[in-house]
Amino acid sequence: MQTSPSQTYSSLSLKDLLDARDAYHIALMKKSNVRATAVGLYLIRNDEVWPTRKDFHPKKVATPRRLSNSSVTPFSWPCVLVFVNQWIYSHEFGKVYDPTEAIPRTLYLPDGRSVPVCVVEADFAPVEPQDPKRNAYPDYLIGGGFPLTVDVQGETRDASVGCLVTDGHTHYALTNRHVVGEPGSPVYAVLRGERERIGQASVLQIGRMPFSEVYDVFAGTNTYCTLDVGLVEIDDAADWTSRPYGLENVGPVGDINEYTLSLQLVDQHVQCYGSASGKLRGRIKALFYRYKSIGGYDYVSDFLIAPEGGVSTRPGDSGTIWYLETAGALAPIAVEWGGQAVRVGESNVNFTLATNLSTACRLLDVDLAWGNDTAVQPFWGATGHFSIGRIATTLIQSNVAALMARNADNIAFDLDKLKDPTFVKKQLPHLTFIPLADVPDLVWKKLRGSVPGGRDTAPNVGPEHPNHFADGDEPNPARHNVTLRNFSLADTQNNLTPKAWFDFYHDLYQAKGETQQHPSNKYGLLPFRVWQIFDSMVEFARGGKLPQFVCAAGVLAHYVGDACQPLHGSYLADGYSDQPTSGTKTHPTNWPAKGVHSAYEDNMVDMFAAQLFPLLTRNVRKSSNFKGMEITSGADAALFIVELMQATGKQIPPAKLCTAYQHAGGGKSKNTVTALWKQFGTDTALVMSWGTQALASIWDAAWRLAGDKSTARTGSALTQAHVKRIVDSAAFVPSYTLAEIESVLKW
Repeated sequence: MQTSPSQTYSSLSLKDLLDARDAYHIALMKKSNVRATAVGLYLIRNDEVWPTRKDFHPKKVATPRRLSNSSVTPFSWPCVLVFVNQWIYSHEFGKVYDPTEAIPRTLYLPDGRSVPVCVVEADFAPVEPQDPKRNAYPDYLIGGGFPLTVDVQGETRDASVGCLVTDGHTHYALTNRHVVGEPGSPVYAVLRGERERIGQASVLQIGRMPFSEVYDVFAGTNTYCTLDVGLVEIDDAADWTSRPYGLENVGPVGDINEYTLSLQLVDQHVQCYGSASGKLRGRIKALFYRYKSIGGYDYVSDFLIAPEGGVSTRPGDSGTIWYLETAGALAPIAVEWGGQAVRVGESNVNFTLATNLSTACRLLDVDLAWGNDTAVQPFWGATGHFSIGRIATTLIQSNVAALMARNADNIAFDLDKLKDPTFVKKQLPHLTFIPLADVPDLVWKKLRGSVPGGRDTAPNVGPEHPNHFADGDEPNPARHNVTLRNFSLADTQNNLTPKAWFDFYHDLYQAKGETQQHPSNKYGLLPFRVWQIFDSMVEFARGGKLPQFVCAAGVLAHYVGDACQPLHGSYLADGYSDQPTSGTKTHPTNWPAKGVHSAYEDNMVDMFAAQLFPLLTRNVRKSSNFKGMEITSGADAALFIVELMQATGKQIPPAKLCTAYQHAGGGKSKNTVTALWKQFGTDTALVMSWGTQALASIWDAAWRLAGDKSTARTGSALTQAHVKRIVDSAAFVPSYTLAEIESVLKW
């Protein structure tokens, strides 16, 4: 009994196909008629007649097999696809053509595996420019499918935004590397009717990589994987949405890697929305399309996508994201970077070349942003702020303890949730209510009008931003190199004032030769923000405004949490930004240790939360812990914070942290974050316990100064809606710059 090829080859895996192609790649690519190769499923001509009985072969036909007259069928078997310039019949070899140019029907491996070859005639042609469609876009929000423009050598080039991604600290627009260009290059879009700069090319970009480094379990000798992915560091997150245009029901990234990638993807339906073509549909025609061989090296694209519906991709769609059509949602899986035109009849049809999106995200260490905008995610530094706020509710000694305990869920998440490694990454971004401990970051730092409660007037510029730090360890050349913290502690009555600090900063930046257009951006005032909120808590308690007291106490957890983090009190907040960068003046690279802030405070704390929390809870009970001074006023609370920042900086010197981050290799890889934990994990738990005790002490002090009202025992838990109404009001503990805040402090 005969066995059909589909039965013989059906057990072949993707790895088998790549092993065979790798073993024969030199022999195949040296044949003059071979244009490209790929792996996939055998293409059956549309006019081939296949019998229903399994013991018969199909009826042979004489027409050349082309992409236009063949397709994948239920009985297609795994194969290596070989694309040729011209179809040559077998009987012509040895008569018209050199017999050594013949392509074998089967590739045999030394271990006995045999892999079939599917020869396809492809009349390749150059991709011709076409007039783009005139797509309409919203005036205010940029997202996937939106057109980008860059200026290169006197020309303006168009491309597409793929999607919005984040590294946990910064948002980026993902597109092609060949689009964004050199790091620092400006990128533009038409927004509100005008061509505006929307960001600059990030240093995070990848062009090509050895195939074996991208897919280490697959064979790929002398082969490069073309990735061509670049990020745009966006200027204003308020202008962006994570929802792609023209597509609905988008789900999470399709996690496609060397262990999950299979031939089941071949012939699957995909769709996208490109800025030049609008909505497109297609099918995945083949995997690992080897489109070029130069100098002994082959170049491979992860996906070859065939168009459907009579419309194909065109220049200007570069960078767009292709989505796999699944039963539940559209799964983003590929980034378009180029096209391969094939002559069909009298016209050219453009096939899409695309990169595996999950691979690109892994190599660049970013995740897709979620939700309809950027306002509620990601929760930067969430684990640290929430844990400090939550534990502090258990340490209160005054009569306000019961009220704060009933509102613990409004202040922070339960520690058991924060221990779950998937909670911050997967669940938090989808929640609509932000607990009070992270409101200052995730609400008040946003631009006015971008989210309810946003307070800042420009990206990273006051009034809320400088409330979160105070660069207290930078020597001031104009003041005999004394630091701000030592200056303050030397004469607390005269030097721990907003005016004295403003003058200190002014002298410092003048001595450094810096002209500050926005001095509030660098004139940190964290201790005075605590002073201001302490005064407000006292007033709320005296006036019986228990909801406002709870909300003020809750947001105070954020600022005290910042005070016990070494980088919030240092001019080395994100590395050695004062040191010269490499590269050119126009396109500088990062300064040394840039990225340490989020790697340490966010990624390390998140990754090791389960180990951190037991250390933290044990430390808060130790009598030898940092206690600070007795607090009887807002000025005392400010001094308490300065002392806390001083002690934290000595326990974990910022320079030591930056150097360790550099030695670990930088970035946010597991190895880097683990190295930081091994060196600083125990000390981090210690300084966080100081912050937790400090927060509880300040809560107690404010309540007692107000008269230790017994009414707190009857106070109830606030609803989330009530909390939002309070904190979204600009009149609630307003944000001030250092030049403004002195007039509202109680002396």
